[in-house]
Amino acid sequence: MMVKKLRVAVACFALVALAAGCGGDADPQGVTQKALASSDPDGIPSLPSTPQQGLLKGKSLPLEDYMQTYEQTVTITNAVGALQTECMAKYGFDFEAPPAGRTPPPNDNDVNIERRYGISDPALAKQHGYGIAERGQQTGAEMPELSAAAALVMSGRSGKGGGADTTPSHKGKEIPEGGCSGWSVRKVGADAIDMSLASKLSYESLAKSQEAPAVRAALKEWSGCLKAEGYEAATPFDAMDLAKTDGAEVSVAVADIDCKESTNLVGIWLAEETKIQRSQIEQNQLELNEAKENNLAAVKAAEKALRN
Repeated sequence: MMVKKLRVAVACFALVALAAGCGGDADPQGVTQKALASSDPDGIPSLPSTPQQGLLKGKSLPLEDYMQTYEQTVTITNAVGALQTECMAKYGFDFEAPPAGRTPPPNDNDVNIERRYGISDPALAKQHGYGIAERGQQTGAEMPELSAAAALVMSGRSGKGGGADTTPSHKGKEIPEGGCSGWSVRKVGADAIDMSLASKLSYESLAKSQEAPAVRAALKEWSGCLKAEGYEAATPFDAMDLAKTDGAEVSVAVADIDCKESTNLVGIWLAEETKIQRSQIEQNQLELNEAKENNLAAVKAAEKALRN
């Protein structure tokens, strides 16, 4: 799991297509992979907040409450796109950002609970081994091509340099800071969203929980169980690598989950990490609350923008 600052896609949903138009950075506005998805225009889809089957059915971790959900990401992204359309129209450009949501990720947030301790769904393991089930047609976003003039209005940068005090304009009309892209993000308060602390703490809690005595004991028992099935691995993550070289991915995956179930490895691990995360939240409550409030404020502003 990467520790990242979750920000909303703005000017350049399709990085390759608009790299020249945006100028400078390859990702000038912090476009995230989540926001590169396109959506069903009939509504904003959502992912289950907890696993719907398997050993972790209905389970979650405390830090998930401080992470941006996929549905929130889609809402904000769609609102930013709508505002971009509004802004570009003021400069005489017909622009429409692709709607977000048609290519959902495997999990609702950065915790990735369903595979946090390796695979946890027996049914999927029997069908796909360590792979992921098909999620239907995956259609990525296709941004309309922008002329040099339109790209300038969208990004606020011509890519030709210029003095620091130069205010970009189009046909005598001043362009807002960061172009229509930057204006749209600020309009919904998405520029204030920073969920990186929760992701960072989540990464640390997983590493720390693996060293907890109860988890180490359960891992040892799980490893012994797996060995009795004919496979040797110290952790579920090693089992994934083993499956790649063993040539019997489904068999390894099924044995992996059977041993998790018989040793209660997942339940023990989840309980230990839950304790760690609760302590982390207590120690970082103010910062986590601020990030959560900024995110919720942006979601509300985005919902209002989409209603208008």
